[in-house]
Amino acid sequence: MFIIRNAVRNIRRSKSRSVLIGILITIIAFSISIGLYIRQASSDSRDAALSKLNITAQITQNRSRAMKQATGSGGFSRSEMKKAMGADLTLTQLKKYAKANAVSSFYYTLTASVDGAGDLEAYSSSSSSPSSSSGNGPGGKLPSMNSGSFTITGYSSDEAMTDFTGGTKKISKGKMFAEGTDDMVCVISSELAKYNDLSVGDSIKVSNPDNSKETYKLKIVGIYKDSQSSAQAGQAGPNASDPANNIYTSYETLNQIVTASGKKNSESTSAISGRLNGTYVVGTLGKYKQFKKEVKQLGLSTKYQVTSADISSYEQSARPLKNLAKFAGCFLIVILLVGAAILVIMNIFSTRERKYEIGVLTAIGMKKKQVAALFLTEILILSLAGAIIGGAAGAAVSKPVTKQLLNAQVASGMKQSEDMQESFGRENNGGGSGTGQMPGGQGGPAGSAPNRTQTAPGTSSTADTLTASASVNGAVLLELLGCCVLLALAAGAVSVTAIMRYEPLEILSERD
Repeated sequence: MFIIRNAVRNIRRSKSRSVLIGILITIIAFSISIGLYIRQASSDSRDAALSKLNITAQITQNRSRAMKQATGSGGFSRSEMKKAMGADLTLTQLKKYAKANAVSSFYYTLTASVDGAGDLEAYSSSSSSPSSSSGNGPGGKLPSMNSGSFTITGYSSDEAMTDFTGGTKKISKGKMFAEGTDDMVCVISSELAKYNDLSVGDSIKVSNPDNSKETYKLKIVGIYKDSQSSAQAGQAGPNASDPANNIYTSYETLNQIVTASGKKNSESTSAISGRLNGTYVVGTLGKYKQFKKEVKQLGLSTKYQVTSADISSYEQSARPLKNLAKFAGCFLIVILLVGAAILVIMNIFSTRERKYEIGVLTAIGMKKKQVAALFLTEILILSLAGAIIGGAAGAAVSKPVTKQLLNAQVASGMKQSEDMQESFGRENNGGGSGTGQMPGGQGGPAGSAPNRTQTAPGTSSTADTLTASASVNGAVLLELLGCCVLLALAAGAVSVTAIMRYEPLEILSERD
């Protein structure tokens, strides 16, 4: 108590020195608090966005593992690559892993590529003439290489139709086909309906791209409108990738077509092939990690791996927040180093100025340890006062500063995306898309896999999340207090070292 009382008296007596050190510590504390609040806000926003995701998982082929096994001392071996790659999982196998405790629900889709038959023509936004309904490609093209102008997707349930449940697509005329129906019915896009003058109740014919005589008739029970088709229609690519050429039906219906095509064609390469995509709804990140462990216990081969398009998409959109947190971390390190250096230098000069005071105190019987504790207490009191004032000021300005920095990060990311789009002439496909991968690691055609639209950081809603999270936080205040105490101890260590080295008689004799 004696030391604290004398420390307060010394602070009051030397007002100019105390005010100067106090202002310096306040500025340092203010800067530290800004960095801490930015880092905390970024972390909270990422956690909040991740918690809102309804995470789904897919089982795909582990191609990276296969590539490693196929690359030996003698170089890459295609035959070894084929051996290392597993076959596409069947529906029975996919359902087996759906029994995992982490899975809340399971759905699947079947996707195939077909051509139009009769008067049905693929919608095309380009000025060139529409593709022919004939499935045969240009001269010399192998039948097994043919790809149709339409993508037809069969859904196992209403839950699998994430574009419709998410509001991206809506039925504008007619109705959706019944869940699990095996009737030869379908729904088509409004663009395709208008392009071919089709309406609800009409029928369309699709054909095998490798055999134009093999046709299948589907009745239109509904017409949907796609809110994203106009934005995607101008992208380069085959007609099958145009969302307007997506035809939707039930899994049972499309499976009938694929099965019938397999029976009609002696060669499997000339039959309509369907790609099966299983999606496991796990919900949270913890359940996703649990699912990865459980599938191994259920016997999943190392040739396959569990992936999540939702997490990949989230990580892609979270880049602005990660960059913001990285910036805040670097900013904190610089402030701490610079602040410590300035405080140490100031304390060196302050200790030299008070050299005679140290000699007097030790000469009248005060131990060096007590004198050192007195000087250390002074700097600690000033540090605590500066931390309180600087922390309060930092809390007041942290929200607008954090939002401004985040907006700058988002704007930078958008500018980069726009530059890449301008360079490529289309949207860049390097980022996460939110669509699942086909079993075996094959990405399906547009619209073939569930498209889960989620709110992730880096979007327009991120600023709102930051407004809620970039506020006074107990953990941040404790970190700020700890940083200020460490700075005070670092600066006080100089005084302690000098005091323990000084001899009172030498100090007083020099004074005389």
